[in-house]
Amino acid sequence: MSVMLREKPSSHQGTAWEALENPLFRALWIATIISSIGSWMHQVADGWLMTTLSPDPFLVSLIQVLITLPMFMMALPAGTLADLMDRRRYLLFTQTWMLVASATMGFLTWKGWMNPELLLLTTFLMSLGVALNSPGWHSVTPEVVDRKHLPGAVALNGMAINCARAVGPALAGLVLFYFGAAAAFLLNALSFLAVILVLLRWRRKPDGLSAPRERFVPAMRVGVRHVRHSPWLRTVLVRAPLFLVNTSCLWALIPILCSQAYGLGPQQYGILLAIFGTGAVTGAIYVLPFLRKRWTTDQIVTLFWLVFAACLVGLGLGHTMWQAALCLLFAGVSWLCVLSNFHFVVQSSAPPWVQGRAMSVYLLFFFAAATAGSATWGYLAKKVGLQEVFLAAGCTLVVASVSRFLAPLTSAVDHNLQPSKAWPDPEVNPQIPMSHGPILVTVEYEIDEGDAPAFREELEKLRAFRHQNGVLQWGYFVDLADSRKYREVYFEESWGAHLRHHERVTQFETEVASKVYAFHQGEEMPPVYHYAYCNHKFPADSEAQAPEQPRTVETDSRGIPLWFLD
Repeated sequence: MSVMLREKPSSHQGTAWEALENPLFRALWIATIISSIGSWMHQVADGWLMTTLSPDPFLVSLIQVLITLPMFMMALPAGTLADLMDRRRYLLFTQTWMLVASATMGFLTWKGWMNPELLLLTTFLMSLGVALNSPGWHSVTPEVVDRKHLPGAVALNGMAINCARAVGPALAGLVLFYFGAAAAFLLNALSFLAVILVLLRWRRKPDGLSAPRERFVPAMRVGVRHVRHSPWLRTVLVRAPLFLVNTSCLWALIPILCSQAYGLGPQQYGILLAIFGTGAVTGAIYVLPFLRKRWTTDQIVTLFWLVFAACLVGLGLGHTMWQAALCLLFAGVSWLCVLSNFHFVVQSSAPPWVQGRAMSVYLLFFFAAATAGSATWGYLAKKVGLQEVFLAAGCTLVVASVSRFLAPLTSAVDHNLQPSKAWPDPEVNPQIPMSHGPILVTVEYEIDEGDAPAFREELEKLRAFRHQNGVLQWGYFVDLADSRKYREVYFEESWGAHLRHHERVTQFETEVASKVYAFHQGEEMPPVYHYAYCNHKFPADSEAQAPEQPRTVETDSRGIPLWFLD
C-alpha cells in the first residue's frame, strides 16, 4: 500500500528572493550563473571549431554525441560517488577536472595544435567531468537551504541556467568573431574558478554517521532500489521522460526552423533565444511563486505542459518572427515551471544519504529521453517536413498529458526526511563481520483480533520504507495457531547494511511506524530479533573454541541454518 499523500498548495513556502538571503546559497547561485554562461560559450565554440577543422558532417555530429554520452555512462556511478564521499571535496575534484580540461582545450587551440581527433578526445574528457559533477551539484541545494525555501531555490537555479542558455551563445558568437575558439575555452576555464572559490569557503558539517560506509557497487544497487520504491520519485520518472521526448523537438530543430521556415538570420535567432530566456526568468520570479501558493505541483505541471504543447503547435503554424517570439516567450515560462517542479520533487523527496543517487537516476532518464526525442524528431523532419513535425510534437504532448491521471506528482517537502535515530543499536553476542550476510530481522507483534484488518493496512505501509532503506525482501506472517500473533520479516544484504538501515530511518517513517506499534498489546515495544546466515566462515570463533562439542543449529524448511544473535 502506498504512503503517498495528496499534496495541498503551500502558503508557507518561501519565495525565491528569500532563498537568496542564505549567503552560501547566494554565492553558489551567482557562481552557477557564471559557470553556466561559460559552459554554453564552450559548447558553441566546440561545435564551431570542429566545422573549421573538418568539413565532415559525421565528425561534427560526434561533438554532440560526446557531449551527451558520458551522462549515460556516468550518471549513476557519479551519483553514488557523490553520496559516498564528502560532497564538498568531491565537487572540488570535479570542478578542477573541468577547469583543467577546458584550459587544455584552450591552450591546444591557441598554439594551433588542435586537430579533429584531439578535439573529440578533449571534448569527451570535458563532458566526463560534467557528468561526474552534475548529480553532486544538484544535491547541494537541499543541503544548504531550508526546506521551506527549497521550491524558490530550485526555481532560481532553473532561471540561472536558462539565462545562461540565452546569454552564453550570444557571447560565444562575439568571442568567436573577435578572439577565436581558444578564448572561449579559456574563459570557460576561468568561470570554474568562481565555483571553486565558493566551495573552498564552504564549511560543510560532517554527516555524523557511525555505520560503515557502503561499497561502491552495493551502494548503486541500493540507490536504484530506493528510487524504485519511492512513490514520489517514481512519478517523476514517468512524467519527465514523456515531457522531454516531445519538447526535445524544440531544441533539436529550432535553429533550422528559424532559418528555413521563418527565413531568419543568426541575429534574429539569438534574439529569439534571449526571449525564451526572458520567459524563463519571468516564470521563476513571478509566475511560479504566485501559483505555488494556490495550486498543487501536479496542477502547475499539467497547465504548463499544455501551454508548451500549444507553443509547439504555434511554431509549426507561424510564419513571422513576432509569432515565433510570442511562442518562445510562453515556452520559456512553461519550460521553467515544468522542469523546476520536476527538479523540486526529486530534491525534496530523497533523504540526505541518497540525494546524489536519486538525482543521478533522474538525470539518466532526463538525458535518455531528450537524446532519443531529438533523434526521432530530427529523422521525422527529413521525412515529413519541419513545421509538420512541430505540429505532431505538440499534439503528442497533449496526449501524453493524460499521464497525470496515472502518475500524479506530489513531493515530500512537508515531511521530515531527516534521520530520527529512533532505532537503538542492536545488542549481539558474537563479533559479526560487517560484510557477513544475509541478515534476517524479525519483529513480533501481538494484537487484538478485532484490530487485524487495520493493523495489516498500517503494516503494509512500511513495505516501501523498508525497501527504500536497502531491504532485499520484506513480508509479514500470521501464526496459524494463534491469529493474534504476527511476525514482520525482512532480509538485509549484510550486517553493515543493517547498521546503515538504523541510521537511515527518517522522522516521517518513524511517524508511520508508530501507528503500527500502537496495535501491539505488550507493555514494551514489539521485540526484534536478528539472525545471520550460518556458513563455514561464521560463526568460526565459536567452533574454534569448542570443536569437540557438536552444535545444534536451527534450520528453516529448506534446511538452511540460522544463527541467533540476540
